[in-house]
Amino acid sequence: MRKGVLRLIEDYKRVFFRKEYPILDIGGGDEVFLKSQGISNATIIDATSKKDMQYNYIYADLTKKLPKITKKFKTIFIMETLEHLPNPLYLLAQVYDILDKEGRVYISIPYTPIGKNLEHQCRWKLKEILSQTSKLGFVPKVLEARRRFKNTAFFLPHCWIVLELRKKDISPSIANIKNYELC
Repeated sequence: MRKGVLRLIEDYKRVFFRKEYPILDIGGGDEVFLKSQGISNATIIDATSKKDMQYNYIYADLTKKLPKITKKFKTIFIMETLEHLPNPLYLLAQVYDILDKEGRVYISIPYTPIGKNLEHQCRWKLKEILSQTSKLGFVPKVLEARRRFKNTAFFLPHCWIVLELRKKDISPSIANIKNYELC
């Protein structure tokens, strides 16, 4: 576990995550990401059977409807998880509902091949993920986008997209209300 924490500290050293409580980590059952960020109090939603007493676990199959969650989270991490799901936009649509109005969702997506022996079921190009998250009601911001270079091994450098998602402000403005004579 220590080696995994050190790798993630190095991988994400150029990315600033604004961490506000309460924090949710979706797909973070191994706890490595939370520990790499120095987060000691969070909720994890995952299908893992491991339950560290340090974190609150909610068991869930991420390919299906999430369990009913009544509280809103200010920070939600979905790190290197979406590419493992056959329906990642369904999960993101549910995340929108549990995100606090002023909250942030951080996602990282490696850009990798898909194949029989690989665990990844989907992938996006940057333009695609920006478009899809925007359609779900998020305002996406690119925190990091790294690409591999021709004729180099995949992990040199690691290829991924790290995004920050916020909810679009869809509150009607007073000017619009007056224009429609609603007040």
